[in-house]
Amino acid sequence: MSNSGVGKPGTVTKGFALVMESDVDLRAVICSALELDGHRVQSVSDCAGVLALRGGTGKRPDDFLLALGAGEFDPDWETLRLALDEDAALSQGAVIVLLTIRNGLSFPARARIVQKPFAIEDLTALVASDMAARRPAGA
Repeated sequence: MSNSGVGKPGTVTKGFALVMESDVDLRAVICSALELDGHRVQSVSDCAGVLALRGGTGKRPDDFLLALGAGEFDPDWETLRLALDEDAALSQGAVIVLLTIRNGLSFPARARIVQKPFAIEDLTALVASDMAARRPAGA
C-alpha cells in the first residue's frame, strides 16, 4: 500500500511528503522526484491510506500531495477533506491537490490546486517552498 524513501544518500532530509495517487506509475514518478530532491516520501493509493495515518504515532507529513482524478470517486474523500481541516494529526501539513478535471469537489481551505498535466519541476518547487515555510527561523 505504501512505500517510503529517504532521498539522496548522504543528504539531510528536507521534509516529509505524503503522496496519494491511485496510478502506480505516476505515483512512482512523483515519489522518485521528491526523493531525489531530498525529501522523505511515503505514498498511498487512496483516501483510506491517508486517513490511516491518524492513528499512527510516527512523524506527520509536512506536505500532503493528493491526486484526485477523473477515475472512480473515492468514497472516503469527504471524510479526508474534513480531517485535513479538523483532525489534530492531519491538519498541520500543507495540502497540494493534483487535479485531473474540475469535478465539483470541495477542498480544504489551505489547499493549492495543481492541474494535471503538470511539470514535475513545478511540483517539486511547490513542495520545497512548503517545506521551507515550515522550517523554524535560522534552521
